[in-house]
Amino acid sequence: MTSEEPGPFGSWDQGAASQQGGRHEQQDCWGIFQSPDRRGLLATVADGMGGHLDGALGARTIIETAREFVRNPPPLLHADPSAALDQLCQQMHDAVNDRSEAARSTIIMVWLQHDRAYWLNVGDSRLYHFRNGRRLMRTRDHSAVQLLMDLGEINEAQMATHPAQNRLYRSLGGEDRPKPDHGQFTVQPGDLLALCSDGIWEHVPELEVWNVAHARGSAVAARLLAEQAVRRGGAAADNATLVLLRAGASAAADSAHWLRRLSTGFAALFNRNRH
Repeated sequence: MTSEEPGPFGSWDQGAASQQGGRHEQQDCWGIFQSPDRRGLLATVADGMGGHLDGALGARTIIETAREFVRNPPPLLHADPSAALDQLCQQMHDAVNDRSEAARSTIIMVWLQHDRAYWLNVGDSRLYHFRNGRRLMRTRDHSAVQLLMDLGEINEAQMATHPAQNRLYRSLGGEDRPKPDHGQFTVQPGDLLALCSDGIWEHVPELEVWNVAHARGSAVAARLLAEQAVRRGGAAADNATLVLLRAGASAAADSAHWLRRLSTGFAALFNRNRH
């Protein structure tokens, strides 16, 4: 999947891909939705939890809820995006419970508005923010291995292969109300945002995500990296889903370029008239 949507930088170069891997069904879902007024963009990845029945149903329900939320956005979405994402998270949780008592899913989502990114996550699907080949942030997993890393008992590279990697203590669906983490940051032209399920980050290093996206573009990179993840995972490879968003050239930069061209044109005309 690929497209370019208008945004504060002129466009967002988008790519998304999903691979089933060695699992019996695809329990990952993703979505990219633009608001009707074209003022914002919501990207989401949901990973149905394989240890629960109806994991795929839970993930699909979450993405469907996100689609309807953006199609009919409340005023809060533009006025206070962080509060709106909290509201959406609760709606997702309720929708999953309405569809199934057993369904569970993770969620990572980011709302892009002007030069700001507002994110929310529950579980171990992640958002990465890259600039000039360097990771500026990643979301924290709600998992046992994240806690072990926070305590200094393992390092970040060991998280993907630790025996407790799939033990999550937060998800959407079930009796407990969702307890998401959320935040926001400024986006600059050229920044890369990557949303992914654990089937990606278990097998694809961060620098590889940046390098492939930088060299190949978001659409091709998403497909290649998802395929690479399931190859590296082998016969037992998890579902692998990746959404890539790269901010295009800024409107300010385009205006400055136009003014430079205009000034150059005036100078050439002035010099020509002098002779």
